[in-house]
Amino acid sequence: MPLVIDSNEGSFRLNYLFNRIERSFDKRENWHIFYQDEADPLGTLFGLTVHRDKLYVVTSLGLFASDLSSPNFERVCPQRKGEDYVDIESFGNMLYACTNKGIYQAASGARWRMRYEGSTCGHFFSLLSFNGALLTACEKGIYVASQEGRFWHPRYIGKDFGMFVAIDARDGVLYAQTNKGFCVSHDNGQHWETHPRLVGPWTNAMGGSMIFEPRNKKNTSKNK
Repeated sequence: MPLVIDSNEGSFRLNYLFNRIERSFDKRENWHIFYQDEADPLGTLFGLTVHRDKLYVVTSLGLFASDLSSPNFERVCPQRKGEDYVDIESFGNMLYACTNKGIYQAASGARWRMRYEGSTCGHFFSLLSFNGALLTACEKGIYVASQEGRFWHPRYIGKDFGMFVAIDARDGVLYAQTNKGFCVSHDNGQHWETHPRLVGPWTNAMGGSMIFEPRNKKNTSKNK
C-alpha cells in the first residue's frame, strides 16, 4: 500500500484523517491538497497508485482514475460485489488489486481477472511494488508474488511483530505497520526490527504516525 507515491507530476499521498489526496512538488517536504470533497463522492479512500501516467484510487465505491495534472476522477470499475477491493498497485505495466481473499489483475482497471484465490497467505491487506517484486502484507506475514500473482511465497513469517496490515517503502527501506506497532526491514523484508518512533514515508499524513485498520468483513471502518 504505497500511501506515498512519486511521479513526474510530483508526489501523491493519502491523508486518512481528512479522507483526501495531497501532492508535493518538493520531494515530500511540503504538501498541498490535490483532491478533497466533503460530500465524499468517491467514498472512503483505501489506496492509490500511479499507472500509465494516471492516478488510480481504490475506494469504498470502486476504482477511480484521474490525470496527474488535475483531479478529474472518473470511475473505471465499481467495487467488487461481496468482497471489496482493499488495495491497488502498479507492477510490471499491469494493475493489481487485492480483496481480503484474492488477487486480481487488469491492464487499465476496467476489466479484472482473478490471478489468485486461496488461504495460503490468510487475508490480504496491502500490496507494494518494491525492488522488482510484488509484495503483500497479509495475515500470515510478508509474501512475494511469482508468475504475475498466480503464486505467493513467504518472505517473512512470524508472530513476533504481530500481524502485518500495511507496507510501504522509501530509499530501499521497507516500512510496515502491524497490530502491535511499527517495524522496518533493510533486506527486502526477510528480517524485521521494531521501530517505536517510526518516521517513514508517511511523514505527517496521519499526525506523525500511520494508523491503519485492516479491512475485512469484521472491520470495515476507515482510518481515524
